[in-house]
Amino acid sequence: MNRFFSGFGSLLAAALCLFLALTPKVNPLTTQAQAFQRDIAVASGATYISLRAINAALSFAQEVEVGATLGVSANVQPLKWLEPVDDTVERVSGLVFAVAVLTGVLSMSMGPVAAVGFLLLALGLLGRSTCEATGGWHRAPGPFRRACGGCGGLGFAMAIGVPLAFVLGIWGGEVLTADAWAQAHAVLERIGGEAEQLIGTADLAEERSWREAITAYTNAAQSFWDNADDLLDASLTITGIFLLRMIVLPSLALLAVLRLVKHLFGGAT
Repeated sequence: MNRFFSGFGSLLAAALCLFLALTPKVNPLTTQAQAFQRDIAVASGATYISLRAINAALSFAQEVEVGATLGVSANVQPLKWLEPVDDTVERVSGLVFAVAVLTGVLSMSMGPVAAVGFLLLALGLLGRSTCEATGGWHRAPGPFRRACGGCGGLGFAMAIGVPLAFVLGIWGGEVLTADAWAQAHAVLERIGGEAEQLIGTADLAEERSWREAITAYTNAAQSFWDNADDLLDASLTITGIFLLRMIVLPSLALLAVLRLVKHLFGGAT
């Protein structure tokens, strides 16, 4: 009787896993993980645009030439000393762009990975049901039991463990880093506004004398230089938050889930 219920339960579970593999959109765990990843992709894209706007303003400012006649004709680039700040912003923006691309790839692959996981899980459960119906699980050949247990464990990790890890990791990251995220974005928005003012000032360069132009550009550059530490700190904070939400916390959650898988399927052999 116990073998009957065990085999029948495994068969029903296999049918459910097969249904979820063929209709991934009805799996709330996968859809929630994809929604979280899309949110991060949108946020990282917006951050990338802000950083690139600052980078463009800094690069434009460095190339501005101010002409003067002081006995001889001369062109000077008074803002070339902004280059270290510009290079740092460019590198951080590239890292944020990589995070956005990674998030997009993960969002698209979550459904297929879960579908394959449910197929493997269905195979493992179907194998156990067959064993129970033909004489009992423990009487089945050892290699067959190990194969079924391996399919079940790997399928559980792919279908449930990975989406659950991302849901827990991203949600936990949002809770833990909400204040730091808001402060870093406020800094980027403030410096980004100054970048727009710098671009606007550059458009008016020809209407000024060379002394007025040098004074305006130098004051704007000084503002960027004074905010260089805040800009770097905010950029690295946002990048660290992305990595924490997308890699560190999901990895820790996945390790915990894999330990659960080991306890669930470790005795399957």
